[in-house]
Amino acid sequence: MKKNDRLFAIKKLILNNDIATQQELMDYLKNEGFQTTQATLSRDIKELNLIKVTQTDRTTKYTFYHDAYQEKHLCYRLEKALHQYARSVTAVQFLVTILVTPNYPNVIASLIDELKMPSIVGTIASFDTCLIILHNENDARLLCDSFSSIIHKQAVLNLEKEVSFLFPK
Repeated sequence: MKKNDRLFAIKKLILNNDIATQQELMDYLKNEGFQTTQATLSRDIKELNLIKVTQTDRTTKYTFYHDAYQEKHLCYRLEKALHQYARSVTAVQFLVTILVTPNYPNVIASLIDELKMPSIVGTIASFDTCLIILHNENDARLLCDSFSSIIHKQAVLNLEKEVSFLFPK
């Protein structure tokens, strides 16, 4: 089989499976009818810009460099939006509400939607509130605590800026 066919098969396997090792990828390829060496597979991985990333459950998997970069970029943008626009966050059962500067809840909701977090069912944005619907109360509490620490950290930074004149350097 040709190199392009093998590369296409690797792309398909990486997109559809959580593959943690080269040996695991070789086994998947063998099941698809591709016999390859570890050296060839290493070159293919390099050519396809595959990298290993750590998932939330601490396992690793191969993914495309662009996908990993995109996710980090979205996380940064969400954190920045929370810093700039969020005023408070509250969890009630399996729901999280974020009070936001008017006209900006859709920014936060769309970033959350783009991240495609498995624990989140969906978001709803209104004039000054973003509602996040999660699968269960525990997920809601974890998300609320995480967002609250981001918002609180920014509030501390803003406070430090506001009173910096009291602490000459």
